[in-house]
Amino acid sequence: MDQIFTPKTAASHRREARLAKGYSLEDLAVATGLTVAEIAAAEKPGAQVPDNHLARIDHALA
Repeated sequence: MDQIFTPKTAASHRREARLAKGYSLEDLAVATGLTVAEIAAAEKPGAQVPDNHLARIDHALA
């Protein structure tokens, strides 16, 4: 049986990093000063997310 390869997006990597740290959306929102909706948007493939939001998320997950 052939496997379908789906490339990972930056958004999916962000979600995986959050989960690996054991953070809920709410936890990461508190850590970054962003809203839960802004965090969720950053984890949605194809969403337009401001660079400063991505920097705050990446810093909190580093």
